[in-house]
Amino acid sequence: MSNDAADGTRGEQPAEFPLTSLGLIGALARALDEHQTSVITPQKDAPKAPLIKGFAENRQSDLVVQVAGQDVGKYKVNLTRDRFVVDDEAAFDQYAEEKGEIDVVIVRREAWEKTVLAHAEVAPETGLIFDPRTGEAIPGVKFLPGGKPTGTVTWTWKTRKGQASGKAALLAAWRRGDLNDLLRETPELMAGSMPAAEDA
Repeated sequence: MSNDAADGTRGEQPAEFPLTSLGLIGALARALDEHQTSVITPQKDAPKAPLIKGFAENRQSDLVVQVAGQDVGKYKVNLTRDRFVVDDEAAFDQYAEEKGEIDVVIVRREAWEKTVLAHAEVAPETGLIFDPRTGEAIPGVKFLPGGKPTGTVTWTWKTRKGQASGKAALLAAWRRGDLNDLLRETPELMAGSMPAAEDA
């Protein structure tokens, strides 16, 4: 491992990882992230319910956290601000109309648009877009062929009988150190507490 990686800064990446290796690193990072989220998030949120209950009972809105007599930070119950809201739409609309402050907005019905686009077809000979239910041409609509990358990628764990067997297998290999050679340039995935097998 290079010195800068040992100092906690990222070492120089090899010229290019093969895509299969990048995939393996990405999968491991997901497994660790999901494990950390499942273990850490409940602990981060643990003071929330007692604080809200304490505020309701005795108006305590803060919890100062200390270690060895030194302040570490503070939890604070967030409160809504005073504000006015419309309670009677009809009465307020009448008041707005008297003041000349009514806008009339005409928009397509969203449900109708979704239905028309869901049924639309393209005539192969003419390229005309039409509604097969009525045979009518649909103006103002164009067809965009699919099959192009969206710019996002979806990850799915391999499962068996409803369990993420792929994540379990990957974390087991990680715990055995089978991935250490691959992860030399990503020390953040080598160090730290390892999730127990039953947590995977």
